[in-house]
Amino acid sequence: MRFVLSLTVLIALTASARAGGDVGVIVTGDGSLQPQLAAQIEGWLSQHGHTLIPSPLPPDGITALIDCFVTDDQRCARVVVEKQARSSAIVYARVDAHSTATGARDVTLTAYLFEKGHDAVAERKACEHCSDQSLRSTADDIMKKLIGGADVGHVKLKSAPPGARITIDGQAIGVTPLDWDLLPGPHTIRMTDKAGASGSRDVVVQSNRTALVVLELKQPVVDNADSRFAQLWPIGALAAGGAMIVTGGVLIAINQDKTGPNPPSVLATRTPGIELALGGAVVAGVGAYFLWFRHPGAASTPTVGFTGDSGYIGWLGRF
Repeated sequence: MRFVLSLTVLIALTASARAGGDVGVIVTGDGSLQPQLAAQIEGWLSQHGHTLIPSPLPPDGITALIDCFVTDDQRCARVVVEKQARSSAIVYARVDAHSTATGARDVTLTAYLFEKGHDAVAERKACEHCSDQSLRSTADDIMKKLIGGADVGHVKLKSAPPGARITIDGQAIGVTPLDWDLLPGPHTIRMTDKAGASGSRDVVVQSNRTALVVLELKQPVVDNADSRFAQLWPIGALAAGGAMIVTGGVLIAINQDKTGPNPPSVLATRTPGIELALGGAVVAGVGAYFLWFRHPGAASTPTVGFTGDSGYIGWLGRF
């Protein structure tokens, strides 16, 4: 089947709107195409410095405006806009869709520019076998002829990995990959994925030029003193506990037992050595536990050994 689309756009603008005044957008007709057309017109106006005003006409004003174009009465439409518009300018669009045999889509855009106190100016342009992108370009061309404004530039936005949220100059516009028109000049582009990885770049957009922006998203580096302490103290506890165990072992080794009924003065270090070694084992064990807890893949275990006249206790692990 062939798909034929007839699109009529009425634009009512004051002289200040040409310089970037406030403007409202009204779209009627085929429900499936209204969001696409409204977004395109609003995007073009916003990119060219206009301030968008929601609900620029009351409901009865919209009905009266539609009735004017049913009878093709441009003077009637101008009166409605001048008397009831809540904004300095109004963009009114009607979309009429008709299906035919081949499935292709032909689009005709007819636009009217109304300025208060002036007669309407019209532009018409056809878009044969029209895709979403070519329809967008056709609408942009008509808006430029009627209103004027600087030629925009174009950016192709991609991220690794794809699917990142995009903001340009702090305004959210969509997700990657995405093609977007921008006014010439410097802009800041930032992309962020669901995991929090992000990247940004400053670009200078040139009229009628296409710039490719590809960002590799990276997780932010967190410099946190508490986090560093939490990572280092188990290692410190292991080192301290190990030193205590070694010291306790030395004390046990140099211990001197009493001999004979009246032995000379001796160095009795076994008991404090054992206590120190056991305390070191506890400290090292606590450090090893928390180090293992932070790294579940590590393997560790306490170990004890004895010889004929001595013994040792410690912690054996891989971290």
